[in-house]
Amino acid sequence: MKRILALSALLSFSAFAQDSSRLDMLVTTLGKMENPTVQASLLKGMKDSLSGLRGVAAPKGWDELAAKLAKSPDETVRARVQELSVIFGGGAAMDEMRAKLADSSAPVEARRQALDSLVAQKDAGALDSLLKISAEAGPLREPALRGLAGFSDPRIAPLVTGQFAKLDTAERRAALQTLLARIDGAKAFLAAVDAGTIAKGELTAPIARQLDGLKDSDISAWLAKKWGAVSAPNEDKQKLIAKFKEFTSPAAIARADANRGRAIFAQSCAVCHTMFGTGGHIGPELTGGYGDVDYLLNNILDPNALIGKDYQQTFVKTKDGQTVAGIVTQDTDSAITIKSLAGELITLQKTDVASTEISPLSMMPEGLITTMDEESVRDLFHYLAQKQQVPMLLMAGNANDFFSGSDFRNWRVSGAWKTAAGEASVSGGAKPVSIKSELLLGDGTLSFSLKVSGPGGAELVIDGERKSGRFIGTSLSAGGPSAMNIWTYRDDGTPESRVLPTSLGEGWKTVSIERAGEALKVRIDGVIVHESTTRTRLMPAIHFIGESAELRIKDLRVSVK
Repeated sequence: MKRILALSALLSFSAFAQDSSRLDMLVTTLGKMENPTVQASLLKGMKDSLSGLRGVAAPKGWDELAAKLAKSPDETVRARVQELSVIFGGGAAMDEMRAKLADSSAPVEARRQALDSLVAQKDAGALDSLLKISAEAGPLREPALRGLAGFSDPRIAPLVTGQFAKLDTAERRAALQTLLARIDGAKAFLAAVDAGTIAKGELTAPIARQLDGLKDSDISAWLAKKWGAVSAPNEDKQKLIAKFKEFTSPAAIARADANRGRAIFAQSCAVCHTMFGTGGHIGPELTGGYGDVDYLLNNILDPNALIGKDYQQTFVKTKDGQTVAGIVTQDTDSAITIKSLAGELITLQKTDVASTEISPLSMMPEGLITTMDEESVRDLFHYLAQKQQVPMLLMAGNANDFFSGSDFRNWRVSGAWKTAAGEASVSGGAKPVSIKSELLLGDGTLSFSLKVSGPGGAELVIDGERKSGRFIGTSLSAGGPSAMNIWTYRDDGTPESRVLPTSLGEGWKTVSIERAGEALKVRIDGVIVHESTTRTRLMPAIHFIGESAELRIKDLRVSVK
């Protein structure tokens, strides 16, 4: 135990990578250890201590140790050895990692480890795979998009801007960080905004601040003409605050839309701030319950009045043209680590750094709400006043978050649901299983196709909400050869059903729910089967029950008006 503690202490020193004797000692000790758990822990410590470094000389005895541990029965040990071999410049290890990344049939986690290792080494041989993965929906698209920031290649900007409309929120953040990492990417982003292929709303105040930090005359001229001043003169701040107070009275905010406000927060604020456990960890965590409008306006519109040292933005430019913006979390003789606006920790070797500039301005940009309309500001402030989390409204900017096709982010899941090739499926049982979206649909259309095999029944929520622990609203039930039914659950708990002139049968049925204002329409295979009025938004949910039965769902998507 004392030996392990001593070795752990060695791993904690920031100068670890520069002292080859420490590496040699660890390798020698690892060669004498047989406990896979201890081996994996020390190998991880070595990898973390060398994070972001390239061209590190292999310690004495590494080749022999790597050959031995490559045969370990522990998968984690084998993976750590391969990652370290890449850092130490092992050609065979690099080839194996490239092959694993390119193999679409390999386990996702194994490909993710290969991706992270190759990106950290800026391996040019991995670029084609990264471009291919970035162009396809899947769990690796976000890290692949983020990884492209480390490469300078004329194919990157056109691919990222061309894919942008298909990306979910997390993927868009990664894409933006990659585009803004280099001047050619930033110009491609602005050209896409001009062309309308990227929504102007993606150009938020934090993004404008990053663009301004590139110090490019063409980009600065674009911002001045189409965005405005990134930093307003001090004498204008009080006038601006007074203007906003005219339409943000407590009474006006109380009538606003907190669900829409959460969506606005996710786009404009959550990249830096966490609220109710969701968001970034760059700025201070927000607690909610902000009812003081003066406090909000002063802190949002004049964030530079008082700047904490921990919230000053740093721009690091590398010799190959990359710009990394964020907060410095560690600065050693050999490397600098930045927490970017995407929340990613990026470690750069000092030998790769061309310049470092600390901005005199707060990470909190001044223009955060000045480009919003009055309704959006009130909705945001109403959300900030909430004392507990509320559902998020689906809007044009986050519609791709509804269902990724590869996992159940933004869904509450019960039962062993699976996803593959954009399709969701589950086997039934004696107890109901379900998926429930955490996103609300207002005006727009929910559509999907479903199929039930075996004696099972599915029920889809169409409209309504839970009151006093009871569901009040409308649902559609379907399963097997029986006719489909529209069920209405009234306030007194009494259900009523209406039989539809169709059944699910053995094939696929396409269902769409269209909502416009208070008007609601349900179509099955294009035919209207239900029309009503509603005053509630839809939080989509599908329940399923049935022994030896299977439910399959495909083409699950929303379109937002």
